[in-house]
Amino acid sequence: MTSEYRKEDDYTLSVTNTLPSGGSICRMFNFASRQVTTIFREKAEMQGEMRAYGSDGGVSVARAVALTSQMQIQKFSELDSLEEVDLMRRELIRRGGNPPEASEALDKPKSAVAKLG
Repeated sequence: MTSEYRKEDDYTLSVTNTLPSGGSICRMFNFASRQVTTIFREKAEMQGEMRAYGSDGGVSVARAVALTSQMQIQKFSELDSLEEVDLMRRELIRRGGNPPEASEALDKPKSAVAKLG
């Protein structure tokens, strides 16, 4: 599996992994919204020939293409482990990004009521 990292903006890093089956998984870590979006894509193609029994002996070709896509959005606070989030934050900084401080991005968001009090 190969991975491609891309800085989308100062607070978002995308990681795309190409799967041996030909599909891909893209994970976008947005440190401003404290969420990770996972998108799975797979393209399947089938091609076949059908021989005609007519006098011209022509060949008919049929082709089918199917595209599958699934998306999942999770808040950082919903993840079982924050190790990957921390690794991706460091990768974003290495690529010139400026995400929020780790304690702000990794902590569970404070409620609006607590901020008013």
